[in-house]
Amino acid sequence: MAQFEVRNLIDAFGAVVTGLDLAKEFDDETRVVLKKVFYDRGALIFRGREIDATSQDRLCRMLVDENEHDAGMRDPMYVSNTEKGANAPYGRLLFHADMMWHPKPFQVLSLYGAKVEPGSATTSLASGTYAWQNLPPDLRARVESLQALHVTGTVYSRGGDDLLRSNREREESTVKPVKYIHPRTGRPVLYVSQQTTRELVGFDPKESEELLQDLFAHLYAPAAVYEHTWQDGDLMVFDNVALQHARSNVELNGPKRTLRKVIAPIPNVRMQSPTFAKAH
Repeated sequence: MAQFEVRNLIDAFGAVVTGLDLAKEFDDETRVVLKKVFYDRGALIFRGREIDATSQDRLCRMLVDENEHDAGMRDPMYVSNTEKGANAPYGRLLFHADMMWHPKPFQVLSLYGAKVEPGSATTSLASGTYAWQNLPPDLRARVESLQALHVTGTVYSRGGDDLLRSNREREESTVKPVKYIHPRTGRPVLYVSQQTTRELVGFDPKESEELLQDLFAHLYAPAAVYEHTWQDGDLMVFDNVALQHARSNVELNGPKRTLRKVIAPIPNVRMQSPTFAKAH
């Protein structure tokens, strides 16, 4: 097995991996260890690595048992305020999981610091798995059997003028249990988010929002959130079902910030490419 070290990122979730060469093929023992750490802790952080898109893609595929040597290498996406046609070029993002509004979102999301300047916007992570495990008993009893409606775009009433708004020709949505069972780990996940959860099913709007705010206060408690300050060569790989991510405000004319984004598995659905605008 390759020699590398793993330490906890914060108490709640996440692991920092050092000493592992991501450009080399993983042996079977290394795969087993990385997958166990990933699904136990929800996120892997690698600092200061020079890796190409192929290595980033191979790591993501390995974590979901997808063919790492598939000839159909996917073109990476970019999240950037400088690259033409990049996703989410400016603005702030509330906590969410990508495609939370879809019945079957992808499972692994990775971001690589291709070009980030000092002062670039940070990325924050929070764990729905950890949040459910530590949900106060009275609050758990209130929501254990509830369902929530998740929609594309942003629930704008929860943010400010600096929020990024994504627009699609048609809205898409899905209803899922608040106590959502992770398809790979079997663990319960507190499955609501600031950005995409519109309402709790069966409640009037005021009561729904009040209860959601109680859940958000627990889910995004400062001690349970990790905020990542980017440097060139940083790689974050996280479970897109168990974890949510958010970011601070990105200015178009601010510090350069280009992150290479690779996901796995690629959803077998036709998705509209959103356009972007400020929430106001």
